[in-house]
Order: sequence, then C-alpha cells, then structure tokens
Amino acid sequence: MSSGLMVHSSQFNVRSSLMTILRFLTILFLLASCDVNAQQATLTTYDEGIILDQYLNGATALATQNNGRPAKVQAATFHSAVRPYVNADVRQYYHWVPTDSFAVTYDIRVAKLSARFCNSKIYSKPEDIDAAMYLPAWSLGIKPIYDLSFGYDLKTSKPLLTSTGGIRIGGDYKEKLGFDLRLAAGIVKLPNYQDSIAFTNGIIPCWGDRAYALDTSGRYGFQHLSGNIIWRPTPVFNLQVGRDKHFWGDGHRSLFLSDVGPAIPYIKAQTTIWKLQYTSLFTWLQDWTNSTGSKSDFRSKFASMHYLSVNFTKWLNIGIFESVVWQGTDNNRSRWFDANYLNPLVFFRPVEYSIGSSDNAMLGIAGKIRFNSNNVLYGQIILDEFYLKEIKAWKDGWWANKQGVQIGYKCYNFGQVDNFLMQTEINIVRPYTYSHGSPQQSYSNAGMPLAHPMGANFAEVIGLLSYHWNGLTVTGKVVGTRFGKDNDTTNFGQNIFKSYITREKDYGNKLFQGLATNVFLAEFTASYTFNTKFPLRLELTAAARSERNVNRSIKTSYVMAGLCLPLWRAQRDY
Repeated sequence: MSSGLMVHSSQFNVRSSLMTILRFLTILFLLASCDVNAQQATLTTYDEGIILDQYLNGATALATQNNGRPAKVQAATFHSAVRPYVNADVRQYYHWVPTDSFAVTYDIRVAKLSARFCNSKIYSKPEDIDAAMYLPAWSLGIKPIYDLSFGYDLKTSKPLLTSTGGIRIGGDYKEKLGFDLRLAAGIVKLPNYQDSIAFTNGIIPCWGDRAYALDTSGRYGFQHLSGNIIWRPTPVFNLQVGRDKHFWGDGHRSLFLSDVGPAIPYIKAQTTIWKLQYTSLFTWLQDWTNSTGSKSDFRSKFASMHYLSVNFTKWLNIGIFESVVWQGTDNNRSRWFDANYLNPLVFFRPVEYSIGSSDNAMLGIAGKIRFNSNNVLYGQIILDEFYLKEIKAWKDGWWANKQGVQIGYKCYNFGQVDNFLMQTEINIVRPYTYSHGSPQQSYSNAGMPLAHPMGANFAEVIGLLSYHWNGLTVTGKVVGTRFGKDNDTTNFGQNIFKSYITREKDYGNKLFQGLATNVFLAEFTASYTFNTKFPLRLELTAAARSERNVNRSIKTSYVMAGLCLPLWRAQRDY
C-alpha cells in the first residue's frame, strides 16, 4: 500500500534520542521494583492476547457480585470483538483455586494481565494472586517500554537494529477513574520490505508513528505518544478519551478497524446491558495523500463508528458495524467535526443522504460461533457499496461491488495439547473497497489503511500455531496473499489512496485484476518472560518473505533477537 508520501527528513537528534532512551531505562530500572499499581486499558501484545482469548472462551468462571456473594457466570458472554478491553470488565472472570503448586494457571495469568500492570510476573505463588485480586482504592503504576534488538538481513547482508525506550505511567481510583500515558522514542534499521513501507508511506511499521530519515543508510527515528483517560461510573458504562490503537474483530486481521496503523485521537463510549454491548467511537484522522512530508500538507479528516454486539445464545454472537469517514477543510471548503454524526443511535447512510453529503459510509456484520471451550468459528462481512441489482448481476463485474469477507477458525488446546493454539483465517476484499472519489475520504489514516494492511483487491490465507508454557511462547505463522497491484498510472482497485473516479473500467472488474502479485511470508517467534520484579522479556524472530509478479521478484529473510517489552502486538506479517 502507498499513500504517495515520501519519508520526511528532519532534525531528529540521534545522540539526544539515544541518551534519552538510556536515561529512561535507568530510571525505570530503579522504579520498576516499587510495588505500585495502575489500571491497564491498552491493546494486548500477541502473547497476552492468546492467553486472554483462551481464558475468556472457557465454559464457566467464578465471579463475585456487588453484594459479595459468588455466582457462576458464562465466560462466553464476554463481548470479545471490541478491543482494547477495560481490565475491570475482564476481572469478573477470575476463578482461583488455592494450590501449593508453582505451576502456571490461566487464572493467575489473566489476573496479572487484567490487574494493574505494575507486576510483570506471569506466574507466581498463591499468595501473590490474592494480593492482585484485592486492590487498594487508588493506585499509581509505572512500567518500562523497551526494544533493544539486533539482527541481520540475510538477502541484503545488512545489519538490522531496533533501539527503543520509553515509559508508561498509569493510575486509577476505585476502578472508576483511570489514566494511562505512554511516551517512547527510538531508532530502527528495517528489513527491506519494511524499509519500503517506512520510505513510501512515511510510517514506522508496527508502531505506526511518523518516520524520520536519519541518514542514507536506512536508519529511521520516531517518537511516540499515546494514552487515555477512562471514566467508568458503573460496571455497565465507560467513557474514554485519548490517543490509542483499536482493533474490532475476533480474527488475526480485521475488515472493520485494525491496529496496523498509528494511534489515533478518539472519544469512545461503551455500554453493556444484558446481552448487548454498544460502542461508539469518534476519531480525528489525517490524510497524507500527495504530501511532501511537511506537516503543512497534512489534511484533517474524521470518522464516526458504531459496533453493536449481541449474545443471542451462549454459543452465538452477532455484531453489526457501521462507519462514516468525511474530510475536513480542504482548498474548496471549510469543514470540521460534523455534529450530525455525533448521534450514537442512528444509521449513517440516512444521515449522509439527509445532509446532502457524499461521505464514505460502510456497513458490516460479524459473527462468532463457540462450539465448546476449545473451538471457535468467526467471520466478518464488510459492505462499502450494496446495490441489489448489481449484486444479482455479479458476473458483470460492476466496479462498485465493493465488499469483503473474512472467515476463521480457532482451536485451543489443539490435538489435546494444553496451551496449544491452532488458527486459520481467510480474508478476501474486492477491488476499490475502502476507496472513495475523494482520496481524502478513503478509509485510511496517516498513510495506512484503517482496516486490512493490504488495502483491497486481494485474497489472503493465514495459518498459525502457538504454544505457551509458563513464561515461554513459541509461534509459527505462514501468510499467503495474492493481489492485483496498481502502478503510478493505473488504478485497478488495490491502492485505496487512489480516487475510484480514475478506475480503469466500469464493468468486467474481477479479483486480482492489475499486476497479479503473490506474497508468501513465514515467521517464527519465540519469547520468554522472566519471573523477575523488573519486567524482563527476551524475543527471537526469524522470518522469510517473497513477493513475485511477472516484472520482478523480491525476497527477504532476516533474524532479530534482543530484549523486548512491547506495548502491543507487532503487525509486520504482510
């Protein structure tokens, strides 16, 4: 994907940034031993996500009601699609059985993940879990952010580097009012395909922050700021304001809203009553199309999104998604956040028509079937346009048949092996989906798609195996993708940053039209989190990627190893 933005060279002080990172780590090493607490409400890392998903998919869990009497609840009633979760909502699923064993249980790990984040231990003695479950009325926590990794690109014979340091501070009062602040900065030298993303799209892969070219050798610098304020007056309602990443879906990818791009400024309101959960998200985005890299070229755009999750039965969840993206001020008009889209209880398409706009509205439906505590089938359908007449004439290939579909399957304890996950997923998105007549209104933000990282006009198959035991997590992943690539002078519907007005034809459109390109990626990751007071985590990654079409073949293979305590999962598998 390309938004047409070339990476911005700037006065990014390398020495100053490195010294800042070292100071951060020194201070954090001293402070991390303090037994303080704070509430967490950020997207989980990949390791943590597997643990939470498996635990929350369990048959039953023990909860404590407000009156102090224990009651059985069905973990399947947890609304899992809208992330990040508020930890107070996850905490109700604790189920602790005292034991003398020092072995890991999901209960301990979930408690550690969803309690205040100061204690990085993922396994502990029984008395430690009791301390995590009964929390003081107010708390303050601090945690480091670091990634000090080195590697080697085997194809280009180029050394690789990730040198990142930061701090995370959070606090809360009676689980009703909380805050979370994250500051980080770093320097990276990336494998060639990730370097292309940084150079062309102007962002650092995985982080999503703006890339600053430090020299001609391929080193980039970046700075990161995110966080939020959470108000949770009752267990059924919470309001969040901040700048953060979001992910809506139960799969590895999302066709609705993904965490592949940068953190975004937002306001989020969420209500959970009976079998329903309703989420409203209002965001402030940026359009970098045709930018030279200067901030003065960035244009504002906005989005409003809703997600209704309904647990029809203990085994069936249905979700309804809608969104609208509209451009802000440009050369022709002045426009800010449109108050017509603030109403959380209306459908956007009628509002769009009523105000005479041509904003980019979409509708989606999601489903999750829980066969038992180990097997889950999930999927999504996204509708960018839907004209029944043209749908019936599907073979005609009308350009505005802009839809996408996802179907996936998860099996926990695969092959009757405890803690062994198998996941497979298929994603298909037709040409021109997510694009708009005005590129400023494409379903994107700051040079990256808001949904799937490949944009449109593609089909993707993902296979994944992951095993975790105590502090060890081992993951193997393969991704195969076929897409129809656009170039500078053609628009066959893959590049969502191009206006669909410049489409090649009205009819006869089909999947993979354009320059048919195949991408294959295999990735192996092993990480180990030590049972220490200071959060200490080792990670090893080895990956190989190939991209082929009739014009060229690009291959990448690399290894990376180092100390890494990430904020969220690294999305680099595309």
